Amino acid sequence: MTGLIIVIVAILSVVGSVVWVRPSKRDVKLAKWRLEARQAGLYVKLDGLVAEPKDSGIRDDIGGASYYLYETKSDKQDQLEWAVVKTQGWLQQGLPDEWSWYRQEMSLNHQQLQSLIASLPISVDAIERTPKYSRVIWGESGQDFDAQQLKQFLQQVQALA
Repeated sequence: MTGLIIVIVAILSVVGSVVWVRPSKRDVKLAKWRLEARQAGLYVKLDGLVAEPKDSGIRDDIGGASYYLYETKSDKQDQLEWAVVKTQGWLQQGLPDEWSWYRQEMSLNHQQLQSLIASLPISVDAIERTPKYSRVIWGESGQDFDAQQLKQFLQQVQALA
């Protein structure tokens, strides 16, 4: 009887160890989304934006996964850098409700920016544009993800000047 108990405990410990290291359904979904993004030409990195309470009133860091689209044809005349975050801050001129400028307001075409934000293919926490790249930061939540649609969105962000 004691031998049987030892065998059962040993089998359960082996099965438990295997089950414990298996990826969860969410991990499998995120791996699939990130692979699709890489295949579409995007780069995925786990980083975000640091809070800037003095400049913009944004008190909490914006974290999550960043999906980047790097600019292949660099224009040396392009110096435009901007970012907007989906949180309350002091700098909200020309943005939809719940959105704020990160660090400083920019004099962009506010109508274009608002329609760009309205056309987001996923629910994001931030959008950033520099001369070298454009990116979105999001919590990788939801049911659907289309990497090609996100790439097209990031191309529109890069074109907004």
